[in-house]
Amino acid sequence: KNLTTAEMTIMLFRSTARLNHFLSRVSRPLLFRNSSFSTKGSSLDTSALSTDIKLLAGLLGNVIREQQGKEGLQLVEDIRAYSRERRTGDQDAEERLQTRLQNLDGDSLKVLTKAFSNYFQLINIAEDQQRIRVLRSREASGQLTESIDSAIGALRASGVDSVRMKKLLHKLEVRLVLTAHPSEAKRKEVLLKLRKIAEQIASKDDRQVFLSRDERQLEREVSEVIESLWQTRPTRASRPKVEDEVGVGLYFLTSSIMDVSLRVYEDLREALRTHYPDGEWSRLPPVLQFASWIGGDRDGNPNVTAEVTLQTLASLRTAARQVYLDEIAELRDHLTQSTSQVNVSQQFMERVQSCHKQVKEEEVYRTWMGFVWDKLNRDEYATDVELVADLELVYNSLKQNKGKYVADGSLLRVIEKIRMFGLHLVPLDVREDARLMRTAIAEVLGAHRGVENYSELSENEKQAVLLRELAESNGRVPFVTDNKFSQSTNRVIEMWQAIAQAHHKYGPVVIDSVIASMSTAPSDILTMLFLAHQVGVQDSIDLVPLFETIEDLQAASKVMESLFETGPYRSHLKKRGQRQQIMLGYSDSNKDGGYFASNWNLYVAQDSLAQLCGKYSVKLQLFHGRGGSTGRGGGPTNRAILSQPSNSFHGPIKITEQGEVIAYRYSNHAIARRHLQQVMNAVLLSLGELSQVDVKPEWLRIMGRLSKTSEEAYRKFVYGTPRFLDYWHAATPINELALLPIGSRPTKRSKGGFESIRAIPWIFSWMQSRAIIPSWFGVGSSLEELSASNEGSVLQQMYKEWPFFTALIENVELDLAKADMPIAKLYASLVEDHTVGQQIFKEIFTEHERACHQICGIMNKKELLQNTPFMQLSIERRNPYVDPLNFIQVALLRRLRQTPPNTEEYNALLDTVLATVNGIAAGMKTTG
Repeated sequence: KNLTTAEMTIMLFRSTARLNHFLSRVSRPLLFRNSSFSTKGSSLDTSALSTDIKLLAGLLGNVIREQQGKEGLQLVEDIRAYSRERRTGDQDAEERLQTRLQNLDGDSLKVLTKAFSNYFQLINIAEDQQRIRVLRSREASGQLTESIDSAIGALRASGVDSVRMKKLLHKLEVRLVLTAHPSEAKRKEVLLKLRKIAEQIASKDDRQVFLSRDERQLEREVSEVIESLWQTRPTRASRPKVEDEVGVGLYFLTSSIMDVSLRVYEDLREALRTHYPDGEWSRLPPVLQFASWIGGDRDGNPNVTAEVTLQTLASLRTAARQVYLDEIAELRDHLTQSTSQVNVSQQFMERVQSCHKQVKEEEVYRTWMGFVWDKLNRDEYATDVELVADLELVYNSLKQNKGKYVADGSLLRVIEKIRMFGLHLVPLDVREDARLMRTAIAEVLGAHRGVENYSELSENEKQAVLLRELAESNGRVPFVTDNKFSQSTNRVIEMWQAIAQAHHKYGPVVIDSVIASMSTAPSDILTMLFLAHQVGVQDSIDLVPLFETIEDLQAASKVMESLFETGPYRSHLKKRGQRQQIMLGYSDSNKDGGYFASNWNLYVAQDSLAQLCGKYSVKLQLFHGRGGSTGRGGGPTNRAILSQPSNSFHGPIKITEQGEVIAYRYSNHAIARRHLQQVMNAVLLSLGELSQVDVKPEWLRIMGRLSKTSEEAYRKFVYGTPRFLDYWHAATPINELALLPIGSRPTKRSKGGFESIRAIPWIFSWMQSRAIIPSWFGVGSSLEELSASNEGSVLQQMYKEWPFFTALIENVELDLAKADMPIAKLYASLVEDHTVGQQIFKEIFTEHERACHQICGIMNKKELLQNTPFMQLSIERRNPYVDPLNFIQVALLRRLRQTPPNTEEYNALLDTVLATVNGIAAGMKTTG
């Protein structure tokens, strides 16, 4: 009663604003208001995650209603409802779902595909932010494991003193190699939009008080990006060029990897100072490095020419220089210290005066930074050492004149970034098919040395010819392209000439590894040595065999021992510091023999190669060609490191970061930092011998038996089942995936049948159909056979005590949980011969059940993922939304395959099919 009119007006205004805000939230579409999930009484604190999901899904619902009208939104609601009813046991829901989809036109199917696909993109952002919250909470409470600090603390507690710690760090060399394998379904433009939303969602957690106006502003900003996403083509309109892939790699390197790597070095230095306070840790050795294949990987990709490789090197250098120019410009504006306020060192002043005869400005640091910027902008620094030296003049002067905080702040970070990435940004590996290099050397030797029928010689005869040529005239022959040579041979010659040209222009650091894929014999590596001799780079590159198939993995030690016994190759190793890189292929070995056989033969190969290199006093650097999915060696990188044979790691290690994995691990700085922390934790523990396990001979024998029986079951099914290839081509979108413009490289290495198909589309196709057989087929049969014997009881002990077997079983468990047999059965209905479709699907279904039963038995669980409830909930939450995409894809595939190719209707259907591929990949959080 005592309120003034003005006060009553203000109260009414506030109440109305609250009411409008409430109504705007409750009026969000039902589909998206119910997009949270229950933790079912678990201890997981997912309230913030649930809030984020509701927010993002609600805003998406608003955009759908605005863009497609109430009818479009209601269609999405109906399809989701049918999917949920199907998941809860309604026997008629699947028929209703299929009938409704079959009666929809192409435009309606596009709306559905876009709705569910964008939903998954947003859910992935919410889950990432929740992961960051959990990590920060654990770190704040001192419970964060798998970190650099925990590894350094464990080493200190085990008795490693500062002297030994410095020796360990100088031995350590982790190199993560970015690749452009065609497994990233999202466009760069889409990635940028998703990153923007992630930053907006993260901004909530950065504020202690989040006001109503902050929330309204956040909703407007996120809605803007979601609207833009809705109106953006999800897949590329045309296949990207190699230059486009290089651009994506540069984006992640310059926007994330460079800064995060610097943070990881700071984390390492801080941990060392905490646990070894008396040590000097200001200058750390290069323990973590990056490299790239993008623009240098020629294997099966005719688009990667010598010219493209040289242009890539120029692009890398330009990108690095631009990063440094931007940061030096900031330093130029930041370093405003005046000589009227503080002294500068005599050495610095003399250098400034030598470059500027008359220095009138008081702010001499700014003057010098301007000089450095101008020189760098003109690309006049020959090496990064020169650039660092000019910056260190300022650093030392500041330290000597009461400027330690400024010196050790942004200036030191720029200096360390340049030390880490140089003017070249990252080294570029070159990879070529060993078979093409064999053909090239046969033609070159035939033309210039009169060696006839080289290709038909025995392995011993080939080695004899190559060793003779290497011994005579230092192995030189006329080495230029020639019209008499085949196109592939001229391409090989141009490649080696480009390497020599790059070394001359930029230095050997820009290309220090050449990899021969499909290496099978010593002559393949001697061929590389011969070709390197022709252009004079034999002493400045590592020659790297890549062993890919199971047969090649088994022969790897024999091949390398033969090389180590040859004089010219021993001389090459001596020039390379007695270091030998050997790359191991995870994808092709899995496609060749199944998951157990692939992983076991990789383990045995590592062990035998380590013993061999020890015998010949060669420092082994294993290069792990791991992919994103379980079937391609995926899974947590740190656990893979910890599960390798204890004698195989002595400091240097290389690991690929392939395709979609790059975006998942490096789009978000916090997740990137966590990933690199886990990697460094694993290598530190392994090098410090804290992760070693006494592997019992009985375990090795049992694993060998599991490998053999699982391979037999896998190969019998994949290679021995009549019409299996027909089933695969019909019951997965493999043929359509070949048309998906997500990579510059073809899906086949060459013309041919199943053997020529790359492992990536093989696994990609099974991931889309939700069968995922490359990750688990044969596992159940082998475990069941062993369990029936007296040795079955040992499996639980192996799972508990042997990191290799633990990782193996848990990776299988995850993909068994992701696999969905009812959805896989739906795809089987696409097989025209229903008898064949039913018979082969029955084998898949039976083996899946068998594997689930056996894995749960080993892990002593009642159901899969019982001990990882968050992952279990994530899959449960996603299924009602990814299922409709599978039903849509099947309906579209059925229509597409009945439509004449190259017609307007066919192209429209294909475009929507490819959009479902993108959506399912987002829902499964992997392509394969």
